[in-house]
Amino acid sequence: MKFNWGTGIFIVLALFVLAVITFYLYITNLDINLVEDKYYEKELVYQEQIDKINNTLSLQDKIKISQEPGVLIVQFPTLDPGHSPEGSVLFYRPSDPEKDFTMPLQLNDSLQQFFDISKLDKGRWLLKVDWKMGGKEYYFEESVFIEH
Repeated sequence: MKFNWGTGIFIVLALFVLAVITFYLYITNLDINLVEDKYYEKELVYQEQIDKINNTLSLQDKIKISQEPGVLIVQFPTLDPGHSPEGSVLFYRPSDPEKDFTMPLQLNDSLQQFFDISKLDKGRWLLKVDWKMGGKEYYFEESVFIEH
């Protein structure tokens, strides 16, 4: 077989078509997760979320999140005496929504809550703290990188 410019063009076009088909098959088999399920319904009530965030920003002290080996510590600010917060903490995994889970707030006398993170996957998690206290609702979120 003689190699000339016509054969070269044919080889280049065949490789291009093969690359397009391979790319198409890769894209169609790619698992794409939405950031939130039912995002449209959540968007309609987002003003409530904005009000919660503004309430949190109006607090003098902020929630502090720290990590020790195997433990994540959420430190709440000094709260109104006589009012105890009720709410939950959502551990949100952006890369895999099947690993999301929610824990209820159970603060100790020092206004701290400890979470065992030894069984969590390494990587980025988003902590979403949603609580109610004294008739007001609050919301706080922070990105946390879990290292073992």
